[in-house]
Amino acid sequence: LIEGESGNDDRRFTLLLKNFLRWVSCDESEEDSVSQCENAMEQALLIQSMNFEQSQKYDELLEEIKQATEDTKLKILGSREKLKEAKVIRKNRQEYHNLAKIINEHPNRKETLCKISKLKEQLTGLQRINEKYDETILLRKKQFHLFLVALRGLQKLVDRECSSFQLFFS
Repeated sequence: LIEGESGNDDRRFTLLLKNFLRWVSCDESEEDSVSQCENAMEQALLIQSMNFEQSQKYDELLEEIKQATEDTKLKILGSREKLKEAKVIRKNRQEYHNLAKIINEHPNRKETLCKISKLKEQLTGLQRINEKYDETILLRKKQFHLFLVALRGLQKLVDRECSSFQLFFS
């Protein structure tokens, strides 16, 4: 009856003492006393059955809560997996869009091949022109060399004639 040092224990002790004194000083008949005891027993049985039913309801409720908790855990795990998949899909989508932007910045293959063939034609034409210029330069070198040889020959001829005139006039 007495639990410890709290004020509630003092009240319980006082209540128990009052009930005991009332019971001792009471002039009730035994039948009244028996009927009160029976009434108290019935109330105690009803309270006990009610407590038992309530306990069963709480146990059922506890099981429902446990089951709901397990179901929720499974849903959370499933949602986490879906979230991981969604993240991977989103990442792949972003990579795809980035690659698509890069690809769209460049011309398509047909246009590129057409440009390459035109550039090859231009390169071939420029190589032909370069060869012609090289031939022309080579011809001009030969002509210039011939001119220089002829000029030296004339210079020697002029020098001989000058020296013969000087001999003649001297």
